[in-house]
Amino acid sequence: MRIAVPYADGQVVQSLSDCRNFFIVTTEGQTPMSKELAPSPDTGTAAMPKRLGLHHIDVLICGALGISTRNALEMLGVLLIPGVSGSCEEAVAKFLTGERQGDPTVLSLCREEDPDDPMNCMHDCSRCAGCGPVSVPDEVLKRVPEV
Repeated sequence: MRIAVPYADGQVVQSLSDCRNFFIVTTEGQTPMSKELAPSPDTGTAAMPKRLGLHHIDVLICGALGISTRNALEMLGVLLIPGVSGSCEEAVAKFLTGERQGDPTVLSLCREEDPDDPMNCMHDCSRCAGCGPVSVPDEVLKRVPEV
């Protein structure tokens, strides 16, 4: 498992848009195997999912977390631990021992349950090409060969 924490001077960076480095810990079970500091040359929350995806991150321990960043990271399958402050190493150690930390209510903010939302995207169309079923015009269907 790979755990990432936005890092500045050993502390958890509270705003992901200000993150210049990630503290990344690779573990086997609950045992840390390696630590690295990965620079983040491009700042801003729009580049965050790409950076974390390139590092194959499984868990993100962070401070504040915006809705679009949350949705994009959840789509990548990243486990989110928001609302954390303090030392990066302590935050990872607490996670590995199962100690509760941060503010999990950050993940429930702005969620809306809608039975008419077939993609379960909470009407955030950054998750897909649009809500609902896709209709294909008949002239396009006629050009598609039978299989």
